[in-house]
Amino acid sequence: MHSEQTVPWVLLAGPTASGKTALAIELALRIGGEIISADSMQIYRGCAIGTAQPAAEELHGVPCHLTGCLDPWQPWSVAEWLRAAKICAAEIISRGRIPVVVGGTGLYFKTLTNGLFETEGAAKHPEVRSRLEVEWDVDGGVALYERLRAVDVESTARIHANDKLRVVRALEVFETTGRSISTLQAEDRAQRKPLNAHRFVLCLDRDDLYHRIDARVEAMIAQGFEDEVRKLLDLGALDEWPAMRALGYPQMLRMMRGEMDRASAVEETQRFSRRYAKQQMVLYRRWWGAVWLDAAKGLTENARWIEKMLEFTASAA
Repeated sequence: MHSEQTVPWVLLAGPTASGKTALAIELALRIGGEIISADSMQIYRGCAIGTAQPAAEELHGVPCHLTGCLDPWQPWSVAEWLRAAKICAAEIISRGRIPVVVGGTGLYFKTLTNGLFETEGAAKHPEVRSRLEVEWDVDGGVALYERLRAVDVESTARIHANDKLRVVRALEVFETTGRSISTLQAEDRAQRKPLNAHRFVLCLDRDDLYHRIDARVEAMIAQGFEDEVRKLLDLGALDEWPAMRALGYPQMLRMMRGEMDRASAVEETQRFSRRYAKQQMVLYRRWWGAVWLDAAKGLTENARWIEKMLEFTASAA
């Protein structure tokens, strides 16, 4: 019987509008795969256009998991995604098929490959964190960094003295558990089985990517994005709803309230999407072991290349 350790997963990341979902579908058709969405906003129902959830006709019969299955007001954490993704993958493998994880949420891929502790952490204590943040502001973190050096010199070797978030987090863990975060991370890595996965990043020239992003936003409007947001408003949509944090939704809400015109809403959505794509690429460059694919080569060529790589790896095993 196949298991998660013997069947390779395919992980396909990429910036927004790079064409990764279409490539995942083409690949899944070739290798007998099923798709697991690694997009933090595609999970919400009623948000198909704004989050670019693949339509049934695009999927050509390929099952796609973790899209459109949560109400837009429900919170959804990285821990919940990781748990759901592993359940989906186990079921896919039990059917003799291959999990193809595709999306643009870099945190999800980091969690899947590095473990939940290193991504989201443990031993959280909001009161301790708040106190440490106040202490940081007294002298810019000088005293806190020296305190961290005294209890966890290994962490200070890789955390810059100006990195408030990580210094505070490391001290929060130490004060909450009595153990250093570097020790706990090392134990987590030692206990965790490595994921048998092939990692790919789909990318293209920045100007081409930005052109695709702008075109996608315009296509969203043409497909009825405004009506989609209006229906959410009819359900009582609030700015605080998790789904309303997705790119484009805040702008549409403001437009419908008369706070900005349509042209400004579209332009801001395009600009924020380009900025998000840039942030995504920064994260993917830190993704160790990933093979980079040129989106300009087209779906067929990239899918065929991944397929051959999987065949080669399987024959060499």
